[in-house]
Amino acid sequence: MNSITFLGTGGGRFVILSQRRYSGGIWLDIGQRIILDPGPGSLIRALQYGKRCDKLDAVFVSHKHLDHYNDAEIMMEAMTAGMKKKHGTLVISGPALEYISEYHRSMADIITPKNNEKFKINELEIQAIPTYNHFEGIGFKFFTSDGIITYTSDTGFHEDLIGNYKNSKILILNVIFPTGKSSDAHLNTMDAIRIVKEAKPEIAIIQHFGMRMLNSNPYLEAKKIEMESGVKTIAARDGMAIDIEKLTSAESDNMIFFGNHSSDFSEEKSDKQIKLM
Repeated sequence: MNSITFLGTGGGRFVILSQRRYSGGIWLDIGQRIILDPGPGSLIRALQYGKRCDKLDAVFVSHKHLDHYNDAEIMMEAMTAGMKKKHGTLVISGPALEYISEYHRSMADIITPKNNEKFKINELEIQAIPTYNHFEGIGFKFFTSDGIITYTSDTGFHEDLIGNYKNSKILILNVIFPTGKSSDAHLNTMDAIRIVKEAKPEIAIIQHFGMRMLNSNPYLEAKKIEMESGVKTIAARDGMAIDIEKLTSAESDNMIFFGNHSSDFSEEKSDKQIKLM
């Protein structure tokens, strides 16, 4: 089963420091096992949610912010059997590569893709896509057997970016701010509405929430996006797994809440599996 598991849905320094939402990044099982933007706690959350870090094929880092690269080296150590054998690939934005030690770089293949460049991890085709106003970052399109998965990474809004998001089965947007708070370097709910309305994925998933978004309730913000765009939109939860083929969602059986995690939920979920479409 091709799947996406959210090891953490928090973004921004205050959410990261409080761990109100985790910051472990996104685990992709899409023919290849990939950890995408492994922020603080990525290894811990991967183990918590039953992932085999020693089976990783690639570590992806979209840009040089701590909440996106912090655990890249430890995940590379897992990928390389404790640095005992060269294995796997580090895909990383050029400016972020300096944050990875030469020791770790020596144990994996390195790809620093340019905007719109296509490359492969074994048989999986991927394309780097541009971001706007965000520290020379890149997003990614994954061409899986079940359809295209697109990840915006952190980015400001720009009309020219929307073409990169079209034809997606699942569009994952980093929406750090709710309605009413704007930023040149990050998306808010209104930006997401404009993107989703035009890009028309089969389903949109918002994640990487800042403190303002959590206080505004991301589930209500997702409903705004869905109502305005006509596209099914969900707010990701820590530990949520998506079956890409069936577009169903399930919580990890190993899911544990700490601190204020449960207070962000707008409703109780009585079923382990939820049909998204």
